Amino acid sequence: MKYKIIPADVVKSIIEFLDEVQFDAAESSTPEDYHKINFCNWIISELMNGVDGIVIDDKDEDNLKDRKNTINKYRKELRADFPDDMSEKEWKKLIRQFESFAKGLDKEIKRTTHKEKAKEDTLKNFAKELKRDIDLTPEEKFELYYDEYKIRKEEEDGISIDKLLDELGIKPSDKPEE
Repeated sequence: MKYKIIPADVVKSIIEFLDEVQFDAAESSTPEDYHKINFCNWIISELMNGVDGIVIDDKDEDNLKDRKNTINKYRKELRADFPDDMSEKEWKKLIRQFESFAKGLDKEIKRTTHKEKAKEDTLKNFAKELKRDIDLTPEEKFELYYDEYKIRKEEEDGISIDKLLDELGIKPSDKPEE
């Protein structure tokens, strides 16, 4: 895919022009005008959400050279940790595989609901944590587990009407319902 770098002031001017086109189209209600508005919205969002490019000044070239030197130094140090008999072709293949693995991992991390699953505190996870605790006796672990089990069971099942009335201090009527 080819890209063109457009200066920020040109992008701003294009957006202002498209806004004017939208305002003119909004004055009438023909289907063609609705298409103009939608198209302008799309173009504006593409311009605003596009990737920014940076033009490097002559001053920045020294900084860029320093960064390149640092990267090359790091690559040489990294290369030294691998066998000497590894060919350049094998080395490049290893680096490409690692980079593709890292990219795939990034995508998977963004896609996964791992964070949501981690937040989900199940009774099974609670039991695992109790097993890891070395300061508690087996009896104490059982008591804590059973208390947690009762609390979670009540949350799942809700509260019975008798228990609710009892907690509120209301005694049920002795009259049978008719």
